[in-house]
Amino acid sequence: MSRRLLIALTIASSIIVSMVIASYFLQSDEQTIYLLVSVLFLLYVALYLFGGLAKLIVFFIYGVLIAITLALFDTRFSLAIIFIGTLLFVLNPLADFENYLNKTLDDEDIEPFKVPWYGKFETFYAYRKEMKSHYHLPQVRKLYTKKWYQKARTISVFGLFAIDIFMLIFVANDIAIFRSITPNNALVIYFITIVFIMMILLHKKGFTTMMRVVRLSVFLPIIFILAVTDDISTTYKWIFLPVVIIFGVTMGIVELIRYYMRVSYNAYQYYDQDRQELVFANALFEPLVYNEHTTEIGHYGMEVSLETFQSHLSEILIYANLHRFIITAYTHNKKYAYIYAEFHKSQHQRILKFQTFLEGAFKTHVGLRQFSDLNRKFYENTFFHNPDYIVARALNLAHLLNELEIRGEVIISLMVYFKDKDHARTYVKAYPSRELDYDEAGVITLQTNVRVRNLDYIIENTVRDILLELKMNQGTYVRIMLYY
Repeated sequence: MSRRLLIALTIASSIIVSMVIASYFLQSDEQTIYLLVSVLFLLYVALYLFGGLAKLIVFFIYGVLIAITLALFDTRFSLAIIFIGTLLFVLNPLADFENYLNKTLDDEDIEPFKVPWYGKFETFYAYRKEMKSHYHLPQVRKLYTKKWYQKARTISVFGLFAIDIFMLIFVANDIAIFRSITPNNALVIYFITIVFIMMILLHKKGFTTMMRVVRLSVFLPIIFILAVTDDISTTYKWIFLPVVIIFGVTMGIVELIRYYMRVSYNAYQYYDQDRQELVFANALFEPLVYNEHTTEIGHYGMEVSLETFQSHLSEILIYANLHRFIITAYTHNKKYAYIYAEFHKSQHQRILKFQTFLEGAFKTHVGLRQFSDLNRKFYENTFFHNPDYIVARALNLAHLLNELEIRGEVIISLMVYFKDKDHARTYVKAYPSRELDYDEAGVITLQTNVRVRNLDYIIENTVRDILLELKMNQGTYVRIMLYY
């Protein structure tokens, strides 16, 4: 557990405990004020955890200034002060001070906190994150290729942030003045939460994902208004409330199903000369090749054409997404299609159930070879260190840059290592490299950067030449990246 997370949890727990204790000793109106202050401090704790210490200090200064100003001036000026306070947060006049703090403070105190996944399905959830990022790639592509979209998205994020800050200050001031939480305050707090979620999703994934939240968020306030209003007779309430609830639950279930159906597969496609088969290795699995969780391998084979198999690929990916295992590759040798899948060691029954699912989908017998890969060598030897796989990865990254309209020269960057100094020196003479590490066991890690034009045949020839030189000098490939 990181120090920042420990501090945040300690402070948040203390605040929550103090709220419970205060509820026994304070009067009703005093409880409301104490609750308001506690919630605001919890928001600052969350800001510290996810935004860092520098942002916490700057935003705390803004908050104190606004609170003091609202307390000193008459309520007639509250709306103007709230508007100015909103501009203060949005325009951030202390940005230079924040940058100074970012340079001065430790990295652990300023870097955004990422919520880690724990448990036996940690690897799968990391893979799902990669898959969702690839699914939303068209939205990301627009940020690079369409200036109007980039501006619209940026302006919208700032607009939602301004609305959220304005509503937060307004409702906090309203509760502080009247010392009670009204139904209107509850609605505003709900909308603050929804607008914040919309802002985050718009920033990270785009308008389409944000609108899914908007569609689902309208039902709760409708139900709340129908429940508390006196303008509608009880008879009509009992008619409309169940209808809205059923409709809202149905929409929620539909969106949940669609969530699991939003799958993608990014293939490193190449022809394996040794195995005489066309390979479609899962590019999204690349960062997780050496994970310690998915140690059970299922190798499935069936006699179907490539076209037939690919027509069912989406169903297979949805099934895998629903049952939390990973399709790492599929191949075809003109007669048989093969699927490679990785499971957690607790999923032995799921390996067999997936075989049954495939037989039902393709209406044919499906063979299964099941084995454990505790030392994580199977994928490495079968795909990861195959020269054709490495070339396919380089070309895939180059095509991605082309899709983002980033053309011109690219930098092919390979990370390699040697166990012999003389072999490393010979390699460096052919391809000048930067030494990254030299450990006690005598392993020398190098980074080789070569600048070339973003053309497929040039990239392929360059990568193959480097790999040949690496093989001649008994070096080992680790990873390849492309930069612009």
